[in-house]
Amino acid sequence: MQVKEHIQETIHKTFLCTHIPICSFEFDGTLICSAGYTRQLESLFDQQNIFEQAKQQLLGSSGEQAATMICTGPLSYTAFLICTKNSNRGLHILGPYTTTPKTVVPGILYKPDCCIPHIITLVRNIAADSVYVKQKVKKFYKMPYSLYVKKALDCLDARYHEPITLSEVAKSLSISKCYFCSLFKKETGKTFSHYLNEVRIEKSKELLRKDQGSILDVALSVGFNNQNYYTVLFKKFTKKTPLEFRNAM
Repeated sequence: MQVKEHIQETIHKTFLCTHIPICSFEFDGTLICSAGYTRQLESLFDQQNIFEQAKQQLLGSSGEQAATMICTGPLSYTAFLICTKNSNRGLHILGPYTTTPKTVVPGILYKPDCCIPHIITLVRNIAADSVYVKQKVKKFYKMPYSLYVKKALDCLDARYHEPITLSEVAKSLSISKCYFCSLFKKETGKTFSHYLNEVRIEKSKELLRKDQGSILDVALSVGFNNQNYYTVLFKKFTKKTPLEFRNAM
């Protein structure tokens, strides 16, 4: 199971338990999955610019992992991090719901404020109980690396498709770029850029096996902005071009 399938499963089970619409996004605005949304609710979500509000409040807060937006209706949405230990995974947005019992909004459930933290806990418990997370946690603790490098690898696994840099990762870990570069090479035996390219190539293999999109689409999906460069690297790591690999599958 891949991370997006895990998130989709978590969202689906949450909606079955609560019947409150819920969706998940990467921080670049890419929708991962959603459950319970009608066209009307999707339109309302976009009109209220909920994702941008949620992103701004979560990223602008001082360590807060949840934020509530009050909109017209009155309707409410609550955003919270997909993973409390890795903010790079993105965010869930729960809603709309109403916290005012006397306000009758067709199709919108009433949920008092006191219930929302419990619903967030429910989402966390559903996610933690999945085979994917259990395997991920087991693998994380078995890695023979320092905590800094473990966190860096987890970050790369979440953001490989973005133009992420060594400087950004070092900053997120609150250590110097020079120290991080040295530590990463010492523990993994590879440079940061080499390791990142390896991750991207491995992720692209999954897409080549499953999807029939163009080679350019695959390259862009895993973080390369140049198809020729992607092809050269792919052949360097696998001894085959992406097209040869796909045909062999």
